[in-house]
Amino acid sequence: MLQEKLEQFVKIMEKQELEDSIQDPKLYHELFAAYLFLDDLVNARFLWKRIPVAVKNGNQELDHMHKIFLCLNRNDVVELYKLLDNYKWSKGVVEIMYELKEKVRMDTLDLIGHAYTSIFENVFGEMTSLSKDMIEDTCKRLNWEIQSGSYPRLIFPKKPVVEKVSALNAEDQLEKLTSIVSFLEN
Repeated sequence: MLQEKLEQFVKIMEKQELEDSIQDPKLYHELFAAYLFLDDLVNARFLWKRIPVAVKNGNQELDHMHKIFLCLNRNDVVELYKLLDNYKWSKGVVEIMYELKEKVRMDTLDLIGHAYTSIFENVFGEMTSLSKDMIEDTCKRLNWEIQSGSYPRLIFPKKPVVEKVSALNAEDQLEKLTSIVSFLEN
């Protein structure tokens, strides 16, 4: 739902940026944050390049967002969490940045579930920015096994169950449609 809202918001903000000659830092903050959430790193890069130098100079929030952009570009989630947590965001972007953090965490959990057969608890914590208690709760929720013992324990992720979609080729679909139509005619 936030995804759809931000996509609409981006269209409005891009239009406003083109029409207005006023260089409003708030517009750039919100548009940059939206691009980051939407994982539209190409447009985020071009926005960074076209933001006037007068707006960039001394603007800590834009500088911080650019560092987040660089982390997303490098896929450096550990540094990304630090940057997201250690900054007091302005009113217009605080929700987007919180949702960005949650989205990155969910994507990382999905990646871990697909790519790892086992992972140490401390590495898992760094990759997801979760505390020890939250790690246990998350693993229970995902039905992942945690080895007993002392810290750092091994976590055994389970691959998410993916429903297989039946892929019919064009001839099979045409045959099925023909049989339905002939049934309805008779």
